[in-house]
Amino acid sequence: MPHLRQRHVVVLLRKLASFWPVVGLLGPRQSGKSTIFRDLLEWGDPKSLDSLELREEARRSPSTFLEKLPQPALIDEIQKAPELFDAIKLKVDRKRIPGAFLLTGSSGFSPRLGIRESLTGRIGLAELLPLTLSELQQKPFVQVSRLQAEGHRFGVRELLPAVLSGGMPVPAFMRDRDQRDQYWSAWLQTTVYRDLSAFFPRGFDGDFAMKILDRMAVVMREGELPTLKHFKDPARKVRTYLDCLKELFLVRKIACHSEGVGKETWLFFDSGLAAHLMGRVDGEGATLSLARHFLWNERAAQSIYAGKRLVREYFKSAQGAPVDMIMEEQIPIRIVPSAIDVTRRLKIEERAVLGAMKRLKVSHGYLLAPVEEGFLPPKKGGVGVLPWGVWS
Repeated sequence: MPHLRQRHVVVLLRKLASFWPVVGLLGPRQSGKSTIFRDLLEWGDPKSLDSLELREEARRSPSTFLEKLPQPALIDEIQKAPELFDAIKLKVDRKRIPGAFLLTGSSGFSPRLGIRESLTGRIGLAELLPLTLSELQQKPFVQVSRLQAEGHRFGVRELLPAVLSGGMPVPAFMRDRDQRDQYWSAWLQTTVYRDLSAFFPRGFDGDFAMKILDRMAVVMREGELPTLKHFKDPARKVRTYLDCLKELFLVRKIACHSEGVGKETWLFFDSGLAAHLMGRVDGEGATLSLARHFLWNERAAQSIYAGKRLVREYFKSAQGAPVDMIMEEQIPIRIVPSAIDVTRRLKIEERAVLGAMKRLKVSHGYLLAPVEEGFLPPKKGGVGVLPWGVWS
């Protein structure tokens, strides 16, 4: 069953629970957070604050609510009762027991809820990403210590279906496209029209939030990265909505590297959601956008599940195409949508990478393509080609 598949974050959670008195697992709604704690780790039965009765009890008398919970205390969707955080802080300060409180949240523990200040120095946080390709295929987590052009576990045949269906535990295993669309429509209805309003300062308009998501999808169908320039509405209003959507993990912000001239851009959190919102996924523009979503998550898993800090940056010069990622040691990587781009059009596609290399003062960069095997840059410097499965 998909919801009982092993998840790579489990190892990190065990490590956090051996040291921190509070462990938080954050991620999108229905991404498998409570299932991981309850079924994979077998750390207890979660008390979900989706229940109005439990939520009111927790907010009315947080200390009493906590006293009734078994140890370890597993609380699901805790952001819905922010009063609990100060009560947890008091209990932890009296007696610091590793792994005493296990919390899940479908939003960031943001200052808006008064959470980060309460639990600073007391909580170990982990982010749950959509299922990676290795999780979909039930293969162990492999830390990629260096980029290789050949010898990868998965080829294009395994990658392409995963890029289209994404990594959310339920829709990723639906073979019928109509069923996936029905799932995502219901998911968006709950996330946007109910959950998002809790984070919005005032005057929330769910239809406007959906308008932003739909506009992003139109831009992505053309293979472009959405920025504020793509919206006709006031930039401040659009940014406010995007920041709140980011709190719910529905979109992710990709900053432009300080040496570039581009503006911040946003991607959806999952390629399956991107496919649903784009509707038509034929053509190189749509393929490129889907690959961006999926490969960003594959790369993110390499950092996040190893307990490392992830910096999401791309590069854009005054002229030329964007470079999708800036890796450690300032290495630029540009994603291309087809194998043809690294055969017939290699010189055209590598121009953006060469421009980034020059600006960042590095000797090599990469194109990331749907090929079985690539090639490394010459030792003296240049552009190499890597398969999409390089992090899988």
